[in-house]
Amino acid sequence: MSPVRVRVRGIYATALTALLRERFALVEPSEVIQARFGLSPAEGPAEVTIQDRPDRHGIVIEGVRSAAEEVVAFLRERIPWAVFSWQAPPPRPRKEGPLAAAAALLARAEGDFPKPAKDLLDRVRAEVLFTLPGHHLLKTLDPARVDEAEAKGEAALAQVLEEELIWAHYAPGRPVSIVHGKAGEAPIRQGGELVEAQRGRVVVRRAFRAGGTYDGLGLPKNAGDQGYVEFLPDRWWSRRTYFRANGELLGEIYNIQTPPEFLPGEIRYLDLEIDIARVGGELRLLDAEVLEKKAAEGLISPVLAERAWAEARALLAELQASAQPGRG
Repeated sequence: MSPVRVRVRGIYATALTALLRERFALVEPSEVIQARFGLSPAEGPAEVTIQDRPDRHGIVIEGVRSAAEEVVAFLRERIPWAVFSWQAPPPRPRKEGPLAAAAALLARAEGDFPKPAKDLLDRVRAEVLFTLPGHHLLKTLDPARVDEAEAKGEAALAQVLEEELIWAHYAPGRPVSIVHGKAGEAPIRQGGELVEAQRGRVVVRRAFRAGGTYDGLGLPKNAGDQGYVEFLPDRWWSRRTYFRANGELLGEIYNIQTPPEFLPGEIRYLDLEIDIARVGGELRLLDAEVLEKKAAEGLISPVLAERAWAEARALLAELQASAQPGRG
């Protein structure tokens, strides 16, 4: 049986080619990719095409259904930190016919690459040629600048680019959007204002209107309430603290998630569903069943699910220990 023919384009092309060439036939590779891998293009049209999502934080995989399913299954295995979801098929035409039959044979999936997935792809690319730390994240912002810096072969230029492309946009008082990714669902966007903006710690203030309740706390939202979200690089959880207008502490939610990605005007991560709530000194583990359901459905990989559980257990033990008399 001939291997599936795959065409790859975009900022992840080198890393994905390094992975896919183990099992698939690469067709129409760019001249750059041919030179990097010494590839001779496979013959025949592509059965599957992979290209960047519009936001560059992941990929689109589309083509013949059976072939696309094979490619997605392979990438799920090789990039376990990523999240893949199939897109709804287009509406079937009223009249059956050759076009309707052909459409039923096609499929489209999206792959979302949170920070651990980009880090893995950075390492894969680095085995092929010089790669700056944070290559794929920086590529989402300015591919040409990254190519120019890598041509010089100096790893220290990564920090220069991060400062110019990312951290120059961070200062107290500036607005920022928190992009709360959800496996198999549309991301949730939350607006806020930066109150602390350093490489080692970012804090966002959010204001709330009256109405509804706070998820996990079970308390009503009042006018004038405020919340603070604390993000630290490479940490697999963020802390959300809620206050009344008079400064009364309502409680805390520790959100288990992938490490945050800091971008101009937004902070991105993938929510791993489990939360820990602390209200009045009481600690509660929340939404474990949601993680279990998404893991069972294949929306969250076993590797991601295991990491979420490990982080939740470790954090819960730490919070319990700090609450003991004489601790904290």
